[in-house]
Amino acid sequence: MISINREAMKTVHVILDDADALGVVADQLPNGATVIDMGLRAKGGWRAARLYTLVTIGGLGEVTYEPFSVGGRMLTAVRVMIDHPIEGCVASQIAGWRLESPGKEHAAILAGPGRALNKASLDHYFEWTDYRDDHHESVVAIQTSEPVSPEMADIIAASCAVRPENLYILIAPNRSLVCAVQVAARIVEQTLHRLAEEGMDLRCLRHAYGFGVVPPLIDDDLISMGRINDSLLYGGIANIAVDSTDDLCERIVGRVISSACEAYGRPFIEIYEDAGRDFYEIPIELHSPAEVHLNNIASGRTFSAGRIDHDVLETSFYG
Repeated sequence: MISINREAMKTVHVILDDADALGVVADQLPNGATVIDMGLRAKGGWRAARLYTLVTIGGLGEVTYEPFSVGGRMLTAVRVMIDHPIEGCVASQIAGWRLESPGKEHAAILAGPGRALNKASLDHYFEWTDYRDDHHESVVAIQTSEPVSPEMADIIAASCAVRPENLYILIAPNRSLVCAVQVAARIVEQTLHRLAEEGMDLRCLRHAYGFGVVPPLIDDDLISMGRINDSLLYGGIANIAVDSTDDLCERIVGRVISSACEAYGRPFIEIYEDAGRDFYEIPIELHSPAEVHLNNIASGRTFSAGRIDHDVLETSFYG
């Protein structure tokens, strides 16, 4: 059986061995847990962002960069190739583990392969798969602007049934390059959860790849949050190979794109403000990719919907 924590640890060791050159800082907490700062106090960079993303997909794919033009300006897109979509995305990359911890006003939302070890309370995304991991080391990733406390690390380690010294926590805030890249690389997992929500059995998944534009950076977590969401909603394309029926693919493909939502058409930050800065007040249908292609390997046909919205991207990134 594939162990996504074992596979991810191969990349964690690469990060730790090359921390200085990658611009990251690894600290050991008093309880022995390792926190790898990849953008909070640390500078991070393009190589660090690629490795962070690879960890979040359990090491089960490839992460590369390519050019992407917005408003006549050349930006970068991140392309992610997923060999095992269920294990790499549903069981690992999705930020689905909500963790309340002492002294924190807001719950931390954890992603990464450690989710598949969580014995305390598996998040609801595991309703879509029977996959569970079994490994003595755990790796999680947190999109946060706050340091990780020993108390939080203790909770994570206990939930994963690992010793604290075998726990590795990657962190990066919204405003960092590492975070911008790893969010844009969530284009496949964003598509998968929409497919499941619209009734597709994810056991039919075979292969997946996608790319999303990496937005210009700004030293402001709120604006950065808006831009990185826009990179998915208006600048992300997913290609999913499934073994399904043409009827289902044709019926579902137009419902799993962001333009199918009534809230579509404005930068995410505006939609977020109108929702009272409450993510739960934003329609779930908006959290979809800009463009989707479903390749049904049973028939060889491909069903497509959506498009890249350069106008909204230009307003979000440069307006």
